[in-house]
Amino acid sequence: MKFSLSKLYASSPQEDRILWRDFKNGSEEALEHIFKTYYPLLYDYGIRLIGDIEMVKDGIQDLFVYLWEKRENLGDVKSIKAYLMVSFRRLLLSKKDACSRHRQELNHYLGELRGAQMPSFDDILVLREIEEQRLARLQQALEKIPRRMKEALYLRVFQELSYAEIAEILNVRPQVIRNYVCQALKKLKKFCQAE
Repeated sequence: MKFSLSKLYASSPQEDRILWRDFKNGSEEALEHIFKTYYPLLYDYGIRLIGDIEMVKDGIQDLFVYLWEKRENLGDVKSIKAYLMVSFRRLLLSKKDACSRHRQELNHYLGELRGAQMPSFDDILVLREIEEQRLARLQQALEKIPRRMKEALYLRVFQELSYAEIAEILNVRPQVIRNYVCQALKKLKKFCQAE
């Protein structure tokens, strides 16, 4: 089967099954498609999970090397995305524990300013300061949320995973994930309103 590398993700469970079958049968094209499709997602998830860029990059490489070497013994999957995220999460947390290093990076970008007139340097500084204050308040709010709730919220909001997929990744029931996400949003809202 010819895969379109321009697609962001396989659009159906059937396409996932075919892609995974071809990968398990040794198709380098299927491996390339899976790698190029899911690398950005795994990278973003890894950065948010452990915050160490080099460990995340190494982890993604290790995961795909392992999968390629063990492909003939791998089982069938319902969702390649969920399978990779579960496997990657386990691998990263184990790497983190083994290396006992943990760094966190904050990335934030100012949105592009639109309009015909360029803002003054002072305007840019004021906007940056306001944005940094908002980001700091949000970061403080996130710090007060338990790690599992924060992770469930990230997977639901930024990765747009279903509750069932998140439940599989975190190894809990989908209802627990619904509760985590709801509680996390309530806590963030309460904290931000109090500020």
